Amino acid sequence: MYNQDAQINQNKAVQSTKRTAGMSRMDETIQAKKDKRAQLEAQGITVHPHFFDKKFTIAQVREMMDQSVQTAGRIMSIRAHGKVVFLDLQDSTTNIQVMVREAEVDSKAFEWLKTLVDRGDYLGVSGTVMTTKTGELTILATEFQMLSKALRPIPTAFNAADNKEVRFRKRYVDMLINPDTKRILDARWLIEKEIRRFLQDQHDFIEVETPILQPLYGGTNATPFTTHMDALDSDFYLRIAPELYLKRLIVGGYDRVFEIARNFRNEGIDQTHQPEFTMIEWYETYADYTRMMNVAEALVKHLTFKLYGNHEITVGEKIIDIAGDWPRVRMDEALKQHANIDFDSLSDEEVKALMKTHRIELKSEFTRGKALFELFDELVTPHLIAPIWIVDYPRDISPLAKQHRTQPEFAERFEAYIGGKELADGWSEIVDAVDQRNIWENEQANMLHGDTEAHPLDEDFLEAMEHGMPPLGGIGMGIDRLVMFLTNTWSIKEVIAFPTLRPLVPLHITGKNASTEKKADSVEMPSREAATALLEKYISDEALRNHSRMVAQAMTAYAKELGEDEELWYQTGLLHDLDWEMYPDEHPNKAINEILTAYPQAMLDAIAAHAPSRTGRDPITTLDRYLFACDEISGFINAVSLLRPTGLEGMKSKSIKKKLKTKAFAANVSREDIEEGLQLIGKTADEHFEFLISVFSKND
Repeated sequence: MYNQDAQINQNKAVQSTKRTAGMSRMDETIQAKKDKRAQLEAQGITVHPHFFDKKFTIAQVREMMDQSVQTAGRIMSIRAHGKVVFLDLQDSTTNIQVMVREAEVDSKAFEWLKTLVDRGDYLGVSGTVMTTKTGELTILATEFQMLSKALRPIPTAFNAADNKEVRFRKRYVDMLINPDTKRILDARWLIEKEIRRFLQDQHDFIEVETPILQPLYGGTNATPFTTHMDALDSDFYLRIAPELYLKRLIVGGYDRVFEIARNFRNEGIDQTHQPEFTMIEWYETYADYTRMMNVAEALVKHLTFKLYGNHEITVGEKIIDIAGDWPRVRMDEALKQHANIDFDSLSDEEVKALMKTHRIELKSEFTRGKALFELFDELVTPHLIAPIWIVDYPRDISPLAKQHRTQPEFAERFEAYIGGKELADGWSEIVDAVDQRNIWENEQANMLHGDTEAHPLDEDFLEAMEHGMPPLGGIGMGIDRLVMFLTNTWSIKEVIAFPTLRPLVPLHITGKNASTEKKADSVEMPSREAATALLEKYISDEALRNHSRMVAQAMTAYAKELGEDEELWYQTGLLHDLDWEMYPDEHPNKAINEILTAYPQAMLDAIAAHAPSRTGRDPITTLDRYLFACDEISGFINAVSLLRPTGLEGMKSKSIKKKLKTKAFAANVSREDIEEGLQLIGKTADEHFEFLISVFSKND
């Protein structure tokens, strides 16, 4: 008699032996696919032919009922039912079912299709379009050809590819299995195409190209990337904006130019910022900032209609009709409307006191213009959901904008805001070389006083200006943010095909072009007393202080167990949420970039890695991984203890696991992050939870 249990145990033993020999489950899967490939080749089948005559896309095929077709695509599912094989074929346009009957094709071909072809492989198909008894549009195949044998399986939509980090790292898989990803990217490509059509066909602009490698950066206030060109033995900057070269084209005689440019800024990463991003800038002679707003507003309305067939967009959960004229409000007036602050009536001392109240700090010396902008940015911007133009900016924060024609302390500058985010920035351009030189010389003074974003003085550009420039209007618009707005997607990584991420492991390049390795962290750790003082300064909420102390305890215990630097791990845990209470929208970037600058880079990296969606830093180092693993679960364990009469005493991991299943309990705690933390440190839930309960009980 067949012993099913014995056979199962035997199979498990064989699998275990394989894995013991060093083969993971993925290794086994890849080897199985390689074996199938070898069997196909042994039958004389070309697994990767040079070409295939794909006569129709699958979208076209779906419109060709009862006609003979020839198409190709990736197999997304394959199901054998006796003498019939069904498969779903997908290309870049859509998908369709294919039915292969053994009686209607070569019997040997049918057999290898049935046994040696997998999900993920590419297949070419010839046949007739029909509908099945269930009404499914189907190609009844008469011939088929192997076009590519995949060696790795395509994950389903319900496994690790749902994890955002995995999705962004393996974006090609995300595109295959997540329709929303492809929808957003398709919208992006359409938006870029329609921008070109709108500017070229309706407004007679010329698309141009300007240098990415520049001897001097300029065009905006930002920190550049630097590189060295061996051929010229000179340092260059990656472009932060194309503006100054586009203006050189204006000097050269062009009237209307635009560029869809890749720009690079060596600054923070968050929900709306990436170091490498795309923007469009366009310039029009004999125009001012009013004309630029008119064209930009018409462009956004044009794009909305092309995407949706109307002028309604969804922002968050609100539906907004953008068809009407967008209001144009002065910056100081917007501050009065939304924050009830009459800026003009305040003295300098009152302005400084107001900024202190709202915990707003300037990066350089105080000016009223800078203060006005910072107050506006902090108190007004989040409220600007419907489309609006904010106009007439302080001149001292607008080094390339023309002085306002009636109010000399302001500039003819504007920004568009939608969904609480800045979408476009432009102005009436300075065309007077003398005026531009004076402003840039003032910027140099600011640079000497610590303003790292002050605009450099570009003598070559000033020389170009001295040849004469006509009246000029200009605008810059972030393509990434535009796509975010038009698709109601509020993470910049989602709208970029391949967003910038930290490598999972350090990449070492050998040979002539190899760069030197990063030097070891040599910053001396401040005292524990100093760290405690920081905690008390920036966090007043006792619950948040307690959470910080618990994470510090957990990190110290793990550091001791692993033989790591206990003081570094303690202070990392203690200060990881330092800016959460005062600066929730800037967490943890505010702490990393401004508050904790005296601390070791390893600590700053770990704090960044505990919030990867905000910083772009993934948990890489041991310190990174354990902070991520201890953060969420520490808060959850504390929440469970507060429900128990005995608190932490006698608590077991099963109590934690039971509460984790109750989604309504501590709903703000991410179960996904807790699960990911376990994977990062390679521990089971019982191991990790029991360890932490023991640590917290001793310190209770």
